[in-house]
Amino acid sequence: MSLIISTYDNAAALRLSLLGVRAQSRPPDEIVIADDGSAQATAALLRQPEFAGLPIRHAWHPDRGWRKSKVMNLAIALTTGEYLVGMDGDCIPRRDFVASHLRHARPRMFLSGPLIRVPAAVHRGFTDQEILDSTVFAPQRLEVRWPAAARHRRQLGPGRLEPWLNLVSWRPCVLMGGNFSLWRSDAIAVNGFDESFVYGKEDRELGVRLRNAGIASRWLKYSLIVLHLDHPRSWVDLDRYREQRRRLRRLWFSGTTWITPGIDTAQARAAAECG
Repeated sequence: MSLIISTYDNAAALRLSLLGVRAQSRPPDEIVIADDGSAQATAALLRQPEFAGLPIRHAWHPDRGWRKSKVMNLAIALTTGEYLVGMDGDCIPRRDFVASHLRHARPRMFLSGPLIRVPAAVHRGFTDQEILDSTVFAPQRLEVRWPAAARHRRQLGPGRLEPWLNLVSWRPCVLMGGNFSLWRSDAIAVNGFDESFVYGKEDRELGVRLRNAGIASRWLKYSLIVLHLDHPRSWVDLDRYREQRRRLRRLWFSGTTWITPGIDTAQARAAAECG
């Protein structure tokens, strides 16, 4: 399996994400960093000795505005795993994150899970050791810093009720770019992300085309757990966001599955842009 981590100019958050990857009970076979044009701090981070044991590949292209969909296609083109797990580089995965995605994987199905959004005033106090030993997910400790964490108590730590909670909360889902997984062959069958989408619904757009292609979906509220290091979103263009939401609604009824350019041209672009 291949883990794809998307990032842009936030080496501090990416470092915490990678510490969470180091703590995984089932390590990924490879990690591809989908980097939407970060400055040198990200590349320098990936060369640090603390991550020398991780099988990291760095998919980067120049910063020409918000082009996450494009670099995600590049990252998928560079993967070698049969199964792809994706998350954002400002998320800390629970110790069983990779193992849970693999345990719940089914043919012709994609999965998504929640982002537990932790306020900046809380996550700035996380220590490396708390992430490496997964105590950032201990409800009693987290609630001391953040009382609102009490509403996530059953999600934070795996327990005996987890299979039953997943069953009673079962539903199909949209694809959440911060926490998803799918078969590489299914991603290739629809040619990956639509590069004409900028911020807003670009992940859901892929999920709609997958479902148009007959790929089922499942939301796992209690198994696929990450802590999202919450932050302001100054780049959001509300008018464009609304237009993309309208495009998404039309897509539901069009039956469209394939878009271009996508994964099919990503390798050629890699040669031209990345060297």
